Amino acid sequence: MDIENIWQQFTKRQFEYLRDIVSHSNAKTVCEIGVFCGSVARAIWKGMENSDKELYLIDNYSFLPEKFRKPFFKMIKKTISSNDRIHTLLEDSHKYDWTKHDFIIFSHADYDHMKNDFDKLLTVGVKTVALDIPFGCFKRTATILEAIKDKKLKPQYYIDGMLICGQVTHCSLPTEKGTLLGNPVRYVKKKKGSYQTAIDQIVGSLQGTKA
Repeated sequence: MDIENIWQQFTKRQFEYLRDIVSHSNAKTVCEIGVFCGSVARAIWKGMENSDKELYLIDNYSFLPEKFRKPFFKMIKKTISSNDRIHTLLEDSHKYDWTKHDFIIFSHADYDHMKNDFDKLLTVGVKTVALDIPFGCFKRTATILEAIKDKKLKPQYYIDGMLICGQVTHCSLPTEKGTLLGNPVRYVKKKKGSYQTAIDQIVGSLQGTKA
């Protein structure tokens, strides 16, 4: 089973920025809720492995028969690292106290499971949280934007649909200044799209050069 290529939670650029922000944060413990195939954990661990930060991974793998859950989680951890600063927790995030960690990454599989933890997030003092705004899920998008509008979440970075909210954390990668629902944020400049690429190809072809 090619675990590392089955599922990617974010794009390559989102992974790069999340890894950089996590590595520069003052968080001592980072916790991901909803590990699935480990794509986020593998990406951010590269920015943590030479520090004293600890990584906590929560997933109950309820989609698997119970006898496969623990072995599968062990398999996932092997794709990340054998380092003992990585802790795997085969638990339901609604029962585990993830609020004691400094940097939280929401990677919930669906809105219904995410909503309970999101409501808790808005009432506790978590330093930093990473959230994705999947525009294919209206409820999740609306819930996150509503919380920002109501000043219950303070966005710091916007990276291609991923939000980093909470305390100010340094990012060494290029960002631009902007505002989101009245909040100052740093965002990543839009990548060249297919329309501009097509223009470049047309112009390059007419000029007798490669785009």
